[in-house]
Amino acid sequence: MPVCQNCHQKWSYSKAFKRIMWFNGAMECPHCGEKQYVTKNTRKRSATLSGLISFIVIFSVIILDFSLTGTAIFAALVAIIAIMIMPAGVRLSNNDEPLW
Repeated sequence: MPVCQNCHQKWSYSKAFKRIMWFNGAMECPHCGEKQYVTKNTRKRSATLSGLISFIVIFSVIILDFSLTGTAIFAALVAIIAIMIMPAGVRLSNNDEPLW
């Protein structure tokens, strides 16, 4: 779970999930109110995970020969699982770090 770099309080899953799903730059800490930013390593990991998930879905569909409906259901399940575990891997910073 994310930990505020200002007050060092661990965010609850529900708070982290809400903040991350509506991410628009800075996120306000639910404990101290200070702005927190997702680290560049977390953003890179998220991008890599998205690519990996896409590859897994495409590869699985080819190997398992799903129908169109099966493909849609499988892709939706993989996306839901990825979204549900995303808050656990988020790390925060006091500064907005450039990606490159």
